[in-house]
Amino acid sequence: MIEKIRSSTQHLVLDSSTDVGHSQQVKPLTSTLSRALPEPSEGIAILLLDAENLKLDVNTEKFLTGVCVYPIQIKVAFANWSKMGKQDVEFHGRGYELIHVPTGKDSADVKMATVGSSIFVHYPTAREVLVCSSDGVMTHLCNTLQTHGLTVYRVRKQADNLTVFNSKTNQTQVLSLKPSLEVPSLEQAISQLKELIKVEQQDTNNPWVKLSKISKLFHTKYKLTISQVVSAHLPGKRARDIFTENSKDFVVHQPSDDAELYLTLFEVNHPDTVSRQNEVKEIESKTNSFPRKINSRVELEQALIKLLTEVTTKSPGSYIGLSTLGTQFSRQYHQPITKMMKSLQLNGNFIRFLQSCSYFKLKQTGKEWQVAIAQPEPATLK
Repeated sequence: MIEKIRSSTQHLVLDSSTDVGHSQQVKPLTSTLSRALPEPSEGIAILLLDAENLKLDVNTEKFLTGVCVYPIQIKVAFANWSKMGKQDVEFHGRGYELIHVPTGKDSADVKMATVGSSIFVHYPTAREVLVCSSDGVMTHLCNTLQTHGLTVYRVRKQADNLTVFNSKTNQTQVLSLKPSLEVPSLEQAISQLKELIKVEQQDTNNPWVKLSKISKLFHTKYKLTISQVVSAHLPGKRARDIFTENSKDFVVHQPSDDAELYLTLFEVNHPDTVSRQNEVKEIESKTNSFPRKINSRVELEQALIKLLTEVTTKSPGSYIGLSTLGTQFSRQYHQPITKMMKSLQLNGNFIRFLQSCSYFKLKQTGKEWQVAIAQPEPATLK
């Protein structure tokens, strides 16, 4: 047989040397054999998951796919599936092989370590293994796989992050598990804030609501802060600017520079609001004759008496909220009453100032102060 093969080979060489045309078509025997051999496998990645300890959704799987060098072709999940609701159906639909373990502490861990320690035997083309569990007992499995030349990715949940440690490069990649914030549009946020203010007004039977209260209610209901909404739509602005820059929806009042901000609503279609707005317009038209500058304590008293008289024109002597009087003053003189008091070097806050004037009487209803005319207007105002 050897002689025949040798003879055939010599004949092949002779043919190739004597016929130039055929020599370009004849391939060496070794080249022909190597071309017939199958290409070596490129390798695969395997994902092992302790489903009782760590939950992987579609997005986290996509993240892990990007971490690996080789494609994840085998996915195995371990759990007592009788206690996992319909998660077995979900995982099966996503291509997982499901291994059931009996009830007991660390049952899934033990089974996962047992199966994983021989994974390279059952899948000789495996090059990478993702060990997905936050339990420390998986360290032994990781070490075993590393000794057999596999790249091991240790996948664990830490606080609100998913961390992936690469045993080959000693590098860690992190995926935030916090849901991304869906900031509503500015119009939608204003509508939400108005609704919260309405509810709070009804609950407290008070038209004025603290900004801090609305901020807390907004965060509780929508899992967002007002500042986050403002940053998204009004860069460089403060939370309060969403109210001050939307005067057609909100009225803002601050009794003093160091006091808290109060809010109320202007609702165009509400009959009471229309009436109130008409009254405000009437008051503004009547107060056009007011002096634009106040130069003394007496002039300030006279201006406040005039404003209070106009506001209560339909029910003389009635009380109004101190915040309402302050708002009307700011509208007329384009600055807060507290700033005016400072310019006149008047000590104390707005409440103390009114208490020191014989023309006013005050009372406290709940947390709000109210003011009324204590006696007829001075002759100088008639």
